[in-house]
Amino acid sequence: MSVQQKKMLVFLSVVVFLGIMISSFFSKEKPASSQGEKQDPSSESVQQEKEESTEGNKNPYDQTQRNTNEDLQSTKEIAKEFVKAFASFNAKNPSEHIEKAKPYMSEDMYENYKEQKERGTLTYDKVVPKNLETTEVSNDNTDVIQWNVIMQGEVYDVDGNSEQEEDWYLVTLEKQEAGYKVVGVRVNVPN
Repeated sequence: MSVQQKKMLVFLSVVVFLGIMISSFFSKEKPASSQGEKQDPSSESVQQEKEESTEGNKNPYDQTQRNTNEDLQSTKEIAKEFVKAFASFNAKNPSEHIEKAKPYMSEDMYENYKEQKERGTLTYDKVVPKNLETTEVSNDNTDVIQWNVIMQGEVYDVDGNSEQEEDWYLVTLEKQEAGYKVVGVRVNVPN
């Protein structure tokens, strides 16, 4: 094959490649517009209803839009009280904090934590919560209410030395027969 034929083959390959790229770009644009024309009227109305429902509920992650103020206030207080009890750890009685938090927990969660005996580490022997703040959480699950509880407290080592600590608790609450109960907690989870 001569050099001129090779150049012509490369040129044709480039032209074919560009043609394919351009046609695929336009074919992606075309089905989206033609799809709207081919939809039957019933699917159009369903799509319209979905758009209207998302317009009415502008942010699906805003739990304040789908829960009553009473539920939000009560769950916020439950979350704070739960963290106050749950975060207060004492290595001399490692299950004490679980028992303190029991009134705020679902039965399943309590049974799960009761089986997991916790013990102190070399870095802490006791945790004493001092200040609790609650912040809102982006939550798209309509079955639960979540709160981020920031616990600032004192952490004591085995020698009795203390230092300040801040932990973030993501508390998940669910309505049960006895009212709202904590069904999950995650500590210091990155976003």
